[in-house]
Amino acid sequence: MGLTGNMLNKWDSGCDHGSQSDDSRHYEQRHIEPLYEAFVCPLTKQIMQDPVTLENGQTYERSSIERWFKECQDNGRKPVCPMTGQELRSTELNPSIALRNTIEEWTGRNEIAQIDLARSSLTLMSSDEDILCALKDIQHLCRKSRTNKYRVRNAGLIPMIVERLKTGVEQVRCRALETLCVLVEDDEDNKEAIAEADYIRTYVKCLSRELSQEREEAVSLLLELSKSQSLSEKIGSANGAILILVGMTSSKSENNVAVKNAEKTLENLEKCDKNVRQMAENGRLQALIKRLVEGNSHAFVSLGSYHFLTSKSLFYCPSCY
Repeated sequence: MGLTGNMLNKWDSGCDHGSQSDDSRHYEQRHIEPLYEAFVCPLTKQIMQDPVTLENGQTYERSSIERWFKECQDNGRKPVCPMTGQELRSTELNPSIALRNTIEEWTGRNEIAQIDLARSSLTLMSSDEDILCALKDIQHLCRKSRTNKYRVRNAGLIPMIVERLKTGVEQVRCRALETLCVLVEDDEDNKEAIAEADYIRTYVKCLSRELSQEREEAVSLLLELSKSQSLSEKIGSANGAILILVGMTSSKSENNVAVKNAEKTLENLEKCDKNVRQMAENGRLQALIKRLVEGNSHAFVSLGSYHFLTSKSLFYCPSCY
């Protein structure tokens, strides 16, 4: 084996191939349409996102061939084509726009087909295993592209995912909550779709389940939703939501992640005066006291808390009178 072959083997064994997880590589291998060899980078063995062509006509993923050239330089060698071993006069990389567009179109068609398949697996007649796989597929697709979040919403999958929360299978409920959390992350339209009143009551119900993982997933979802100010009042108006969240922050049986997320959710809900009053009524006084200290008499009156404070004899604040 020549120097180029040895170098290529060493490079390949030490390459993280774009830092993809095992799950990600697994999904990259699942296609509805046939995968064409021209779409795959010879170095990473993965579908190219930014294909570029060398002077000898060989095409590679840009980041991979750039790393290859750096390896050549670090080893004191002239740049060569990794596949042919041909010495190159130039390391100029020419974008292969036509190939990139073709790959994008092919990828889009496959992702739409995968979403349709996932939809067919979320029916009541599907097995738990099929439902779990479908939810995992949806997560992968939505993490891969914001466009897929729109496609999932547009295909009517959100009500079907929420419906899975009513199943008696804990693993399915946890996976459904996790999937909803992926859908709402940095997507205001999906937050609105997922935050319908009946849906929020379902999420709150998950907060009171015995399984700690389910409570953790549920509070993570409510945390994402609470980042939208328009949804704060809606979450607070769900029966038992604030009471359970306040209880979670002081619970010694909850894991640290759930406690921290419950705390952050309550902080987000403090944007709404009605929520602040509910928190005070359930023993969480920080937000109400802050308003008093800041002398926000308008907020104080709107909360209707004069009677609450005096009747409970919580404290005396001269500046409030």
